[in-house]
Amino acid sequence: MALRTAEEYKAGLRDNRNVFILGQKVPDVTEDPYIKVGVETAAFDFLMGHDEKLQEIAVMKDPETGEPISTYFEIPDYPEAVGKRHELIKSACYFAEGALPFVKDVGTDIINGLTAVTKIMGNEDYIKRINDYRWHCARNDLSMAGLVTDVKGDRSKGPGDQKTPDYYLRVVDETENEIVVSGAKAHITAGPYVDEFMVIPTRNMKEGEGDYAVAFAIPANTKGITQICRPNFRYDDKYHFPTPKPKRGHVESLVFFDNVKVPKERVFMLREWQFAQYVAYAFSAFHRYTAVTYKIPILEYMTGLGMLVAEANGVAKTSNVRERFIDMIKYTETTKALAMAAYSNPEDFGNSGLYVANRLNSNMAKLHFASNFHEFVRDIQDIAGGLLVTQPTYQDWKHEELHPYLEKYMGGAGNYNAEERLKLMSMLHHMVASDFAGWHEVCTIHGEGSFAAQKMMLFAEAPMDMYKDKAKEVLGLNV
Repeated sequence: MALRTAEEYKAGLRDNRNVFILGQKVPDVTEDPYIKVGVETAAFDFLMGHDEKLQEIAVMKDPETGEPISTYFEIPDYPEAVGKRHELIKSACYFAEGALPFVKDVGTDIINGLTAVTKIMGNEDYIKRINDYRWHCARNDLSMAGLVTDVKGDRSKGPGDQKTPDYYLRVVDETENEIVVSGAKAHITAGPYVDEFMVIPTRNMKEGEGDYAVAFAIPANTKGITQICRPNFRYDDKYHFPTPKPKRGHVESLVFFDNVKVPKERVFMLREWQFAQYVAYAFSAFHRYTAVTYKIPILEYMTGLGMLVAEANGVAKTSNVRERFIDMIKYTETTKALAMAAYSNPEDFGNSGLYVANRLNSNMAKLHFASNFHEFVRDIQDIAGGLLVTQPTYQDWKHEELHPYLEKYMGGAGNYNAEERLKLMSMLHHMVASDFAGWHEVCTIHGEGSFAAQKMMLFAEAPMDMYKDKAKEVLGLNV
């Protein structure tokens, strides 16, 4: 099939998958007013392959057939592949008008992580299976979601000590040709509108918890899989001012597995509990840098919004607002610099022959971004002023009786007339003061790993012996 069009991608989602939102079964995820936001955002991953300006970065030749396939599926078995993927993801965000399409990067991060770990394990069956799966997805141009986080129940206890055994997804039965799994996975970005689910363990396992150490891939419409989604905002937004480019974003789902059958040719780990944490670690090594990369266009865009609203309010030249600008610039450009440092110094993951961005710098970049995002948003809120949350809606603007009042009183500084100022305030409300904005702040903390996860990795990856040796050398210590 090679490269699909956006319409072919959408057609593939009309497959009777079991998806719910607001207590209602969704007959067609491509037309639901809430889920459609994500579908249209994800579609950019398929538009990219047909855009002449992006052909060089978004399309590669299948190494066996020579057919065009998405570059997302490239094996990162040489150092320069890390920088190429950085440019691919960043270009996808710019192309998708400020949002990552998100339906090929997470899945291929998992494929790359599993490829590395199966090589380290030396399991030839798993190596062949994950390799075959990579090219199956590439040649059919499939979209994928990563199912990593279990619902966990009592977080002070491991999988085998929970009062409900299915708080972590597990194998409940096995035959010669398939396994049967039950459990749930949470926070699944783009889950309602992908072709495939890729499931991996979320943490370390101990002896006796082998049934929880399972990794596999399966079509999203498989019998026994149910998804519940929570909306962020509607595609047909009636409250905010319209813009030439629609708002972009994604929808998450909670995914239930009710005795789901998985063919063994799609199983990449089965009860090797000693490697469960390593799979999660390998995925994070690949995916955490994806996270850092796609944040960059978002920060650039939001910094620009903050500067524009200062102009509209006539305060761009005041000393206190310029201090805010400095903080916003420092935050945005430091994130970019840390990302550059990470991809400029790639490393072979576990001597597997697959390259990742420098893990110390990747985790530093993610921690820097997540730790400072709320202050960044606060600066924009401060500059925007109270109109950020008290502004009239677009419905008020269109009202015949109200429109003259708004035209008269809502104008701004310089060349900002009422419509331009309210359009700017409307977008700012969406970005930093709406339900979506709240989702974005929480997602920034927990998406791609919590503060604790990054700090743990900094402690693990930092060259602490080198630090101490330098100090000993200066002091002349022999301890």
